[in-house]
Amino acid sequence: MIMLAKVVSYGGNSVRYALEKENAKTVKVNNMPDGLDPTAIWYMMKHHCQYHQAERTVGRKLERFMTTFVLSPSKAEFANFTMEDWADLQDEALDVLDSVGLTPNGFSNEIKTNFTNSMNVGGLHSDSKSGTLHLHIDCCRVDMEGNTNDVHDIHLRAMKAAEIINMRHGWEQPQEIRNMRKVELAEDCEHILKDMQQFNIDRYFNLLRMKGYEVKPRYDRQRKLVGYTVGKNASVFKASEIGRKFMASKIEDTWLKLHPQPTQVKTKPVSPSVAPAPRPVSPVIQTPTASQPKAQPQITQTAFTINIGDEVKKVWIPNSVKDVFTNEVQIPEDNDIATTENVAHVAMLLFAGYIDAATSMSESCGGGGSAPSSGWGKKDDEDDWKFAHRCAQMAHSMCKPKPRSRSFHR
Repeated sequence: MIMLAKVVSYGGNSVRYALEKENAKTVKVNNMPDGLDPTAIWYMMKHHCQYHQAERTVGRKLERFMTTFVLSPSKAEFANFTMEDWADLQDEALDVLDSVGLTPNGFSNEIKTNFTNSMNVGGLHSDSKSGTLHLHIDCCRVDMEGNTNDVHDIHLRAMKAAEIINMRHGWEQPQEIRNMRKVELAEDCEHILKDMQQFNIDRYFNLLRMKGYEVKPRYDRQRKLVGYTVGKNASVFKASEIGRKFMASKIEDTWLKLHPQPTQVKTKPVSPSVAPAPRPVSPVIQTPTASQPKAQPQITQTAFTINIGDEVKKVWIPNSVKDVFTNEVQIPEDNDIATTENVAHVAMLLFAGYIDAATSMSESCGGGGSAPSSGWGKKDDEDDWKFAHRCAQMAHSMCKPKPRSRSFHR
């Protein structure tokens, strides 16, 4: 079993993802009333942190109110698991986390956490491709006694907890699982390259996605591929980790080595022989017939249907910049309502020139930030890729919540 951990600032989105993703099941809710929806759970955690924040007299202000964990056992490990078993695993994971003592840099004493006595909720997810189950646990940073759970080196604490749980149950250790998945991924990458009759990096990525992997390419400002990551079942690998031959700079050479070209046999030149001059033939103009197939136009754009209130907009995005909207947009930290899809739709509307629709969309998902100035549009010296990035940046600004007005007290 692998256990991942990180502190998040987008707590509302995290809870909604854990409990409302397609086919997600709520496993257990601890230290909170049953029957709460994800938004109510998040506001309860946030209010609890802010309430005790007012009592703090030392240290920095607490800004990130949630820690999220992902438990990913193998199919053999969770075979025959019931919902009660998953609930027990949730409690066991938090209990073991609290037992792990760490001494972060700058501390003289061993520090432990108290996630068991903190508000927490678990959601069970199923991978859409492989069907592998994994458990998401969202925990409040402040326990029920008002003490802040330490998150220094939280990923190390999670790794140590996973090792203890694996030893208890006789499961494989995280490093062994990661090595096994890396070997499996390298085999899949090589098999895909062997089956490709022509090299195309986008097709290579799509074939990996069809096998259930999540692929995230990374481009520079000139839209040149400089790297990519491939992930599955909570294990994410850089291309260089899979193998140097799969790196962005070497993968085409790897494909060429897997498809050697037949060597050309040199033949002896034959002495030219004089042949009678051919009679001139008048050219025959071939007229197209119904039996001749017409060349099919290549699809270079993708259509996105966007709902704005009662109105529906159909936006066409060039495939060359589609990844900017689907993979690179980010939710503003203070917006607990917006989703990645909301921000992407605002950016697409800006790209298509629907300024009013983009403004309405940003306001409907909690935005209140800056709006485009008059004359917004693509500049004469700007290509699609640069304009798409500018639209993504503007959408991020538009989806920021309106700053609260502050009053001054004596």
